Amino acid sequence: MKNAFFTLQKLLSHCIGFLLMVTGLNVYAGNLTASVDRDTLALTETFTLTLRYDEQINATPDYELLQKDFDILNTRSGTQMSIINGNMEASTEWKIALAPKRIGKLLIPSFSIDGAVSDAIEITIEGKSKSPQNTDDNVSVEIETSKDTSYVQEQIIVTLRLFTTISLSGMELSPLQVKDALAVQLDEKQYQTKINGRPGAVIETRYALFPQQSGELIIPSMLYQVAIDAGHRDLWDRFYGNSQNNILRLRTEEQRLTILPAPAAANGNNWMPATNVSLSEHWSTSIDALKIGEPVTRSITIKADGLTAGQINPLQIPPVNGLTFYNDQAQNDDQKNNQGITGSRIETIAIVPTKAGDFTLPEVKVNWWDTNSNSLRTATLPAVTLRVGLGDMSAQQLAEQNQQATNENEETAPATVDLDTDLTGLKEQSTRIVQQTPIWLYITNLVSLLAAAYFALEFFIARRKLAGIHAAKEHEKSQRTQAENTAWNQVKRQLAENNWKELRKALIDWAQVYWKNPSLTNLQIIAAQINSPEFSEELRKLDEAIFGGNNATPNSEILLQTLANLRRNKTYQHSNNSPLQPLYKS
Repeated sequence: MKNAFFTLQKLLSHCIGFLLMVTGLNVYAGNLTASVDRDTLALTETFTLTLRYDEQINATPDYELLQKDFDILNTRSGTQMSIINGNMEASTEWKIALAPKRIGKLLIPSFSIDGAVSDAIEITIEGKSKSPQNTDDNVSVEIETSKDTSYVQEQIIVTLRLFTTISLSGMELSPLQVKDALAVQLDEKQYQTKINGRPGAVIETRYALFPQQSGELIIPSMLYQVAIDAGHRDLWDRFYGNSQNNILRLRTEEQRLTILPAPAAANGNNWMPATNVSLSEHWSTSIDALKIGEPVTRSITIKADGLTAGQINPLQIPPVNGLTFYNDQAQNDDQKNNQGITGSRIETIAIVPTKAGDFTLPEVKVNWWDTNSNSLRTATLPAVTLRVGLGDMSAQQLAEQNQQATNENEETAPATVDLDTDLTGLKEQSTRIVQQTPIWLYITNLVSLLAAAYFALEFFIARRKLAGIHAAKEHEKSQRTQAENTAWNQVKRQLAENNWKELRKALIDWAQVYWKNPSLTNLQIIAAQINSPEFSEELRKLDEAIFGGNNATPNSEILLQTLANLRRNKTYQHSNNSPLQPLYKS
C-alpha cells in the first residue's frame, strides 16, 4: 500500500512538473502586437501599420488577407536591440505603408507569427479629409479630354497634369486603361510655371484614345502617387525610408464621354475618321519606257492624321489586261506628334507587263471622314498611263511568240508513218543496270561521324566543367554572404554596447569581408572606401576614444546609419515594391 502511494505521488509530481514547464514556455513565448498611426483617414491618404514581435525572429507575416481592402505601398522590417541593466533585449518590427481601396469601415485582420496572434484593428475611411493638409494646396492633379463627344475609332487626346509648388522626390502614375478603347501614350514632359503666383512645376502626360464601340465611354479615375520631401525624419525612417507623411495619393475625376456610331454616309466598312488623309506614290523607274517581262515597282503611301496605321483600310487595285500585279506585304508605321498619332500605310505593288502597248491604271481613291467638318471626303491619286515597248524583241519574234502560245493551247493530231512490222530479224538483247556507290562517299561519312562524336564528347566535358565552376561560385557566394551577415551582427552588437575597442575590431573584420580585401586593416582605409566626410570624422573619433586617452565619443547613430545605407544599396536595392523616380527639386 505504501509503495502504491509512493508511485502515485511520483506520478503526480511528474505531471505537475510537466504543466509548470508548459506554463513557463507560454509565459516566455513572444508577444505580437499591431498598431496604426491613424485609425480615421480619407480615401486619398495613407497610413502605417506596425507589427512588433518582442523576440528576434526570421519569419514574415502573411499579407494575403490585408490586400483585400488595402494597397500595400511598401514593407520594411528590422531588428532592434537594447541593453537595460546589463540585460539585452531584442525585438522584430515590420512597418507596412497602406492605402485604402474604398470608403467605409475596413478591418485590418489578425496576424499570426510563431503561435502569437495580434488583435484586429478597425479603420474608418472617409470620402474627404476633415482638415486639409498643407500638401493639398501645394500638389494637385487634373484630367482634360480634347472632346466630350466623338465617333467610334476617332482619336481623343487625354491630358493628365500634376501641379506642385513644393519639392517632390518622386512620382508614379498608373497606366491608362479604358474598357472598349485603345490607349496609346504620346509623351510625358515636365516644365516650370507659376502656380498662384508662386514658382512651380508641371508634369504632363498625354494619351491618344481610340474608342472601339459606340455608347458611353468611361475614363476611370487615375491614381497619382507622389513622394514629398518631408524634411527631418526619425532614425527608423532614415534607415528604412518609410514615413506616412511623405507619400501622397491623388486621384483625377472620372470622365464620361459619348461615342457616336459611324454615320450612314461613311460607306460602312470603309470608315476612317481622321483630320487629314493624303496619298503619294513612287515608281522604281520611269514608266514611259517599260519593256515586256521587265517588272516595275509602284509604292503608294496612305498617311492619316488622327489614325493609327492599323486603322487605315487597304487599297483595292482593279486588274488591267496586259499587266500582272504582285502585292507585297504592307508596311505600317505610327508617328507621335503634338496633334496625336499620324499613321502611314505603304503598299508596294510589282507590275509585270505581258504585252506591248499603252495601259492606263485608274485613279486611286480613299474615302475618309473629316472629323473637323463632319463630312465625307476622298483622297485621290490621278490615273497613270504605262507605255510598254517590245524591248529587244522584233515584231516578227513577237508574232512567233504569240503564235507559239496559241499552238500550245491546241491539240495536235498524231503523225502517220509507215512501220516495218517484221520482227524476225531482230536479235534478243538483255540490259543490266549496275549501281555502285563510290568509295569516297563511305570515307566522307566515316570522317563526319568521327568528328561529330569527338565534338559531342568535348561538349559534354566542357558542360560538366562549367557546372562545377558554377556550383563552386554559388557555394563561395553563400559562404561570403553568411560571413558578412555574421560580421555585421557583431558590428551592431558592439555599437549597442558602446564597446569602442571591440567595435573597431568588428568594423575591420566586417570591411574585409564586405569588400573582399584583407588589406583593410585600419579605420582610415575603411573611411576612404566609403568617402563620406561625416563618417570619416566619426571613425577618427573612434580611434581617439581608444588610443588618444581623451573623452572623444563617436556618434553611434551616424556610424550605424551610414553602414546600413551602404549595405542596403548594395544588397537590398530591389526590395522596395513601389520605387519612385525623381521628379522635381526646387
